[in-house]
Amino acid sequence: MAFLTVQAIYEDGILRPVHPLPLQEHECVVLEITRRGTVQETSGLLQGLPPDVVEAIAEGEEYSGLTS
Repeated sequence: MAFLTVQAIYEDGILRPVHPLPLQEHECVVLEITRRGTVQETSGLLQGLPPDVVEAIAEGEEYSGLTS
């Protein structure tokens, strides 16, 4: 295994993998951290909603600061 992508949560100063890792106890690894953006976190959230509902959400006051 040369490369592995793992989702983890950082809490109380510790990075905790969401799922068990295929590693030996005390095995040394190198980490490359990538923060999940809003797009990835909300991807698919509106899937299946009627187009008029999606439009109302997109044009609502809550998101008005996202456009010029």
